[in-house]
Amino acid sequence: MKDLKSSDGPEVRSVLVIDDSPTIHKVVGHTLRKQGLEVVHVQDGASGIAKAKEIKPTLILLDFLMPGMNGYQVSKELGQLDELERIPIVLMSAKGEMMGEKLVRSMGIVDFITKPFSPDALAAVVQHAIDKYVDGSLEFDVEVQPLLEVGERRPDDEPTNQDLSDPRGRVALRGNLGMIPAAETFQLLKFQAHTGILHIARGKAHLEVFLREGSIIFARAANVEAEFLLGRFLVESKAISAHDLEVFLDNRRGTSKLLGEQLVKLGHITQSELKDALGRQTEELMYEALRWGEGEFAFYVTENLPVLAREAGLVLSVDQILMEGFRRVDEWGMIEREIRDFDMVLARSQDATGVIKQVELTPDEDRILSLVDGKRSIKDLVRESRRGSFDVCMLLFRLLSSRIIRKRSGREGSENPS
Repeated sequence: MKDLKSSDGPEVRSVLVIDDSPTIHKVVGHTLRKQGLEVVHVQDGASGIAKAKEIKPTLILLDFLMPGMNGYQVSKELGQLDELERIPIVLMSAKGEMMGEKLVRSMGIVDFITKPFSPDALAAVVQHAIDKYVDGSLEFDVEVQPLLEVGERRPDDEPTNQDLSDPRGRVALRGNLGMIPAAETFQLLKFQAHTGILHIARGKAHLEVFLREGSIIFARAANVEAEFLLGRFLVESKAISAHDLEVFLDNRRGTSKLLGEQLVKLGHITQSELKDALGRQTEELMYEALRWGEGEFAFYVTENLPVLAREAGLVLSVDQILMEGFRRVDEWGMIEREIRDFDMVLARSQDATGVIKQVELTPDEDRILSLVDGKRSIKDLVRESRRGSFDVCMLLFRLLSSRIIRKRSGREGSENPS
């Protein structure tokens, strides 16, 4: 590996590392100092911007997910400063596989590396960036690019089972989730402060996300699991009891009026409680969409947003949605190593030694455990608990890891038919 000192003399190049992880700072510092680079460390985005103004580094290594400002926000602000806009930025993230080249380039980021990385891989990426963008003549765009029709379907492709056309606006972006993940689309729409309607479809499920100036103001869905219906969030927030909601739903059969609007009008819940429930519903729909690795999307630029979206009163940050969504994606990966099938049946473990009785459970764990009977499937547990599948599966994962419950074998099912 060649030395990364300046080709014009003994001047030492500097790399500014912006990351909240002490471990990353230790690995990066040790690796790059061996390559003849001076390494400067800061722990958050705001400090990183201030330090970049002070030292004007040769290159910046930037973490994607940090408290406060995330990597995209930092890179955007750096790109708006004349004295810093030409400094190459390499993005570091455990979510690197979710960031596509088009979006990375649009923010003036020249490359990215996925954690965990080896010292050799880090040194190679840094050397390549300096060779190409500092010593070389290659320029990179720091201006935000206009919307492009990325991942457009070919005329001979099989038709989707969802019609994503929308006469309310002008199509500006359309593509395949397998090529352009939903997270990238949300980031692009946020950075360009767009107002309009984003349709996302996978199988029969269909989401409509309404944005105003880059913020999410409402979302609704068709053909999704019952856990995403408004009633769940009203019950979770204790705005209404499960029993009262069931009685109300039985009495309103046949009407096309909106559930929340009716509940407020009849005095069952307040407008504030409805707004909170709509906010939670919209967030959960977003988290679900971030998990979809296949499907299609289309964004329509329009000011003609429906009354329901305008009056919901929500202004949700795309950055906060993505940070929580990425956390859940990571945890789903861990959960799915144990829970791969929602038809799986779980049973309580035998406690011959009495050890399990000594384990202190949280109230939520205790409630879920009370539903585990060796007959109910995970799908049943989600439905009967009136909670989201992520929350239920995380609780079940903890109980499985603690050996308080176990997976019921197929032989048990044949010997003890339910």
